Amino acid sequence: MVRVAVTDPDPRVLPAAPAAELRAQAGAATPGEASAPMGGEQQHLGVTLSRVEWRSEITVRSQGVVGGPVCALPAELRLTLVHAEHSIRIARELPRDGCLAREVLAHERRHVAVNRRTLQEAAGALHTVARRWALRAEARAADVAAAAAALQDQLQAEVAPVLERLRAAREAGHDRIDTAEEYRRLGRICPEDQRRLRALIGGRAG
Repeated sequence: MVRVAVTDPDPRVLPAAPAAELRAQAGAATPGEASAPMGGEQQHLGVTLSRVEWRSEITVRSQGVVGGPVCALPAELRLTLVHAEHSIRIARELPRDGCLAREVLAHERRHVAVNRRTLQEAAGALHTVARRWALRAEARAADVAAAAAALQDQLQAEVAPVLERLRAAREAGHDRIDTAEEYRRLGRICPEDQRRLRALIGGRAG
């Protein structure tokens, strides 16, 4: 029996942070970001961070001689994909509750939608891969504990390509959002807020 669950709580909207800090965070795991050209620099106005983990529990059945080697097969497999981190943060320099802040938050929520959709897709792929593996998997070792550990290693090798495809799907989805056209749009909308933003960060790197 193979069961795959997804733990995907609503993303946290964290307190605003300086644009310079968002620029540093943009290098973190699976980011999606909103930025806009300003004063000759690309200013980071928002960032969405996502980190996915997977967990597994394998129940094995085994046979062998007392004190001798055993052969173990997976009897039950439980897998969980967990959104261990999922958060949105916008720049502190944005006028609070203003037009531009709302636009940046909406942009980041598009990244959130990509993260959540691809996580569900990965869960479906994980179930298919795990079910096929469980039908043929076996491990021979000196004892049950060693055989179970060997099964876990085999499973990890099967899961790795699924997670790699998840990362690739997310990158492609985020790239479709973070286009030059979108950045130009964010740089020209909400003119009053843009003027206030320029007064705060002007041409400084964000």
